[in-house]
Amino acid sequence: MKKWTLLAMLFVFTLTLGLSHADETKQTLFNDKCPISGADVNPEKSSDYKVEFCCKNCKAKFDKNPSKHLDKAAAGEPGKCIFNGRAAKTSSTLAIGFCCGNCKGKFDEDPNKFITKAKPAEKDED
Repeated sequence: MKKWTLLAMLFVFTLTLGLSHADETKQTLFNDKCPISGADVNPEKSSDYKVEFCCKNCKAKFDKNPSKHLDKAAAGEPGKCIFNGRAAKTSSTLAIGFCCGNCKGKFDEDPNKFITKAKPAEKDED
């Protein structure tokens, strides 16, 4: 009987661990329309876009309204703050969604070419 109780507890623990890990891997997409085609995004097709900053103040400025600063992000140099060009010490990552693998591939080849076309997802207002 102890063996079955132990196995049941182990099963529940493993299941709980797996579900919590699955929740952690889900990303909130920045956009709901593909920046390449304009079609609805497929949540399974996404890429991370990293934006770098010199300090937490610059990061907070970006995080408050990312779409306002995507042109600066596209023009920024790797390893430098998009606002002032100083050495980067922190970053933010946007999960960009795409309608298909072809659009994702185009973005992955040259993200700065397309990032300015990514528009924030419209929020449901209930």
